[in-house]
Amino acid sequence: SEFNALRQGMQLIGRALPIKLHSQVEVARTPEEQRALNAKWEAEGGHPQKRMMAAIDALEDGTVLCFDCGGDMQPAHFGEMSCQLAYSHGCRGMLLAGNCRDTQYVLKMPDFPIFSFGTRPNAFGGWIITEVNQPIYLPGHLTHYVRVMPGDFIFGDNDGVQLIPKEMVDEVLLRVEATFEKENAEREQIEAGMSIDEVYRIFGVL
Repeated sequence: SEFNALRQGMQLIGRALPIKLHSQVEVARTPEEQRALNAKWEAEGGHPQKRMMAAIDALEDGTVLCFDCGGDMQPAHFGEMSCQLAYSHGCRGMLLAGNCRDTQYVLKMPDFPIFSFGTRPNAFGGWIITEVNQPIYLPGHLTHYVRVMPGDFIFGDNDGVQLIPKEMVDEVLLRVEATFEKENAEREQIEAGMSIDEVYRIFGVL
């Protein structure tokens, strides 16, 4: 599977907040079992989704939620109401190795790009958040899997998604700026009608 933007032209930019999901079979719980589970969650800081939202709120604005869905492609893992809540507390997009839903509403949000494997109409379908702000692994292109650490820099556009390890962000951005300036200068000369011989003599293979 590959990450695709919900709409061409979306750009995903920000620091990673990794989230791991785990598929689970829905089972009917007795009232006692549900109370015990609720007590366990409360002792841990609340329902797992609440803990995820609290982690967003605790970070600087610009967080990108990154989801390892464990390869489960049956349900939709995130919908519009959760997107709205995350956005209102500083999240600025999502990298979802799974499916999203409510896309007609998500696309109306002013600045919430989503890159996912696909869409599904059904809601939960049997999964739960198991880890918040811990390293995860997502499918990659140059390597089979890419490790996503908290705070890594995520950039996505029409061509795909890239990750910059947090300790390399400054160095990479300086190189990107230099490349950007160089290619802008080359582009101006090519657009102005530079001859093919001159292009390859001065710039080499493009």
